Amino acid sequence: MVKRLLELMGFVAISLLWLAGTGCSSSAVGDPCVPERVQEGGFLPSETYLEASSVQCATRVCLVRELQGGNPGGDPNNLQEDDCPQGEATCVSAAEVERSVYCSCRCAAPAGSDLPTCGCPSGFTCEPVLETGGDGIRGSYCIRDPLAPVESM
Repeated sequence: MVKRLLELMGFVAISLLWLAGTGCSSSAVGDPCVPERVQEGGFLPSETYLEASSVQCATRVCLVRELQGGNPGGDPNNLQEDDCPQGEATCVSAAEVERSVYCSCRCAAPAGSDLPTCGCPSGFTCEPVLETGGDGIRGSYCIRDPLAPVESM
């Protein structure tokens, strides 16, 4: 009976180790996301917008960076228009969305913070994004390298 129990415990331990090692191959950074709302006035290319409770991202952070336009106060799904009419300020092409809107994570926290951070995958760099706000959100985030190709999901 004891031998059988030890065999079963060994099998369970090996199975758990195997499962832990075969998790998602993606870090989730760079995965596509759509912000739940577009801020008043749309997005500005000089700003980075963080949505820190995004259920679309395994990291829970949907980031919008260097994007002009959007549908202010409207449906954020309107961001992904295929063709934008000439002079339409709120229209954003699918290619612009793919390059500028993606899941990210905090890769560096303010000095003295003991909150967890992540490592940036290939094609991303750790850059300061938010200097104000609570300890749980301030810091640097994984930002897409402008020279790296965008891998479509």
